[in-house]
Amino acid sequence: MTRNLTAAAALCAALLAPASLHTQAQTASPAPARVIVKLKADSGLLRKQALSAAERHAGQAQALGQRVGLALTTGTGVGERSQVVFASGMSSAALAERLARESDVEFAVPDRRKRLTAAPPSDKLYLTGDAAAGPAVGQWYLRAPDAAAATTATTVVSSINAEAAWTITTGSSSIVVAVLDTGIRFEHPDLKTTPLGGNLLPGYDMISDVATANDNDGRDDNASDPGDWLDQADIDSGNFAGSCTSADISDSSWHGTQTAGLIGALTNNVIGMASVGRNVRILPVRVLGKCGGLDSDIVAGMRWAAGIHIDGVIDNANPAKVINMSLGGGTTCTPLYQNAVDEITARGTVIVASAGNSAGHAVSEPASCAGVIGVAALRHIGSKVGFSDIGPEISISAPGGNCVNPQGAPCLYPILTTSNSGTTVPASSIYTDSINASLGTSFSAPLVAGTAALMLSVTPTLSPKEVKLLMRATARPFPTSGADNADGSPVLQCTATQFDSGGGPVDQDQCYCTTGVCGAGMLDAGAAVLAVSSGTPGPGVRARIDLKTARPVSGQALTLTAANSEVLGGRTIASYRWALVDGGGIVGAISNPTSRDAIVTPTAVGRFTINVTVVDSTSASSTTTMSILVATPPAPTPTPTGGGDGGGALGSGWLLTLLAAVLLLAPRSRPRTRS
Repeated sequence: MTRNLTAAAALCAALLAPASLHTQAQTASPAPARVIVKLKADSGLLRKQALSAAERHAGQAQALGQRVGLALTTGTGVGERSQVVFASGMSSAALAERLARESDVEFAVPDRRKRLTAAPPSDKLYLTGDAAAGPAVGQWYLRAPDAAAATTATTVVSSINAEAAWTITTGSSSIVVAVLDTGIRFEHPDLKTTPLGGNLLPGYDMISDVATANDNDGRDDNASDPGDWLDQADIDSGNFAGSCTSADISDSSWHGTQTAGLIGALTNNVIGMASVGRNVRILPVRVLGKCGGLDSDIVAGMRWAAGIHIDGVIDNANPAKVINMSLGGGTTCTPLYQNAVDEITARGTVIVASAGNSAGHAVSEPASCAGVIGVAALRHIGSKVGFSDIGPEISISAPGGNCVNPQGAPCLYPILTTSNSGTTVPASSIYTDSINASLGTSFSAPLVAGTAALMLSVTPTLSPKEVKLLMRATARPFPTSGADNADGSPVLQCTATQFDSGGGPVDQDQCYCTTGVCGAGMLDAGAAVLAVSSGTPGPGVRARIDLKTARPVSGQALTLTAANSEVLGGRTIASYRWALVDGGGIVGAISNPTSRDAIVTPTAVGRFTINVTVVDSTSASSTTTMSILVATPPAPTPTPTGGGDGGGALGSGWLLTLLAAVLLLAPRSRPRTRS
């Protein structure tokens, strides 16, 4: 869920080749390994007789092949002492590595294919933003890492490298991305309807509660956003009792317009902004209004978007291949959402959801559901941005915007996108900027959803599991240095959710991500799309660590499990290997280090780091690391007073526990947009 800056405080493998590539492999032999090899000047393999170039190259390839025990065939010459050679039954990388070991080989490298380098899009805000309102770095989050720093002295690490993806595809109009959100402003010049040359499909308004809908109607076929402002009159009306209070009063967010713009705004049209998937279709599904939205409407919207029939609603004529959900609430995935996710992903639809913005607390629903691509948010330098939630449920991380400079000053690294200037009802179409900034995991999710749409534009038969694993396999590693805190304190490694002595979650601000709590790495759209187009994805196994004990405390055994590690294509997991990266002086040994579940017993309060390596039945492996904070055991609950049989009044500890449970459960009926 996302809000602009002023409202943020108010809103609460080897991946098996894609299916189409599998089909191709059944009818055609794999491409041979192709390598450029250069021999040293004193190599005995050089043919110096009066031979033609073709004869000389053929003889050298044959002699080199005999030496290394491979049947090499020759290709064209490249330069003095260098030529192309081919071999079957192995990858180009493997052949290059084998040949490079020979003492008289100067180098051996894969003969890779290069593509046209596309010029940056012509959209006027892409490179430098608005001349007056900024940001000076424009749409930094779409460009290649470091390239986004052209106008500043700061290194940019987390940009998603969309330009590299655009050299392969800019999206297909046959791919539909549903945006489950507050609706959309159809008149925005970068978000036109399809009859007017834009990417917007009609969509649907799934909000059944009239007060929430704010359009004097229930469910209907009008997905436009009338505004979701909340004022004191709304609170006094009693329509949102138990869900929203005076603390939630805010202006309209135009949240759906903002998230949709990142996925499919018109691009290379001289005006405005660029989007990740400029040619994909956007299906707005309105599920959020005043005070958020009800689970019943959201789940109905998810199913409708995927093409599943909903009683009383006209069937969706444009089923989505990707669903973006920049919303959430609660933490643990309930059977309601998990059932919907299972049904939708089984139909081949990818679901992307934002982690949440409660400063490093547990991932919220639906991002916490199995099968969803949960997305955390990064600062421009690649560390976790303070507001982002994290946890083992996260699949990948992407830019979420950050300001760097003091509060109140223009934001330096916001996520520029489409919006509206109205504080309550719609007014003029605008773009967010350094003054009216967009920040939040809400904006990380559509960058991932747009990338998934590009991948499916290349190979529409990819399954949700393949999209997720391929995206994770091509992610860039998280940085481990380069960040700083304004107060001079060191930037620590991110940990699983921390709890205070009363059992409440502790805020976790900027920190260095690990694969245990921030997903596989930083999204690289270019690498993901290239892997799909070339049929050479990364490993088809991804390790994952989950805590079986919700709150690690000193003196108590803690069980960690790798049961939710992912593997593709009929493979099985062959082995697990746990290791202490840093015992922190509180953990000295691991019980069951080669089992799926490992047990450690911290001897004191502190932090330790552990990893697990998972190996599948093809010998492919994956390692993930988690840093875990250990707290003191909670104070014992006072014994209730009363008669000898334990009856009588509840003690204050029990009352506080019940109150906390009520407060935790209450918001679940009203998921909110993420800011």
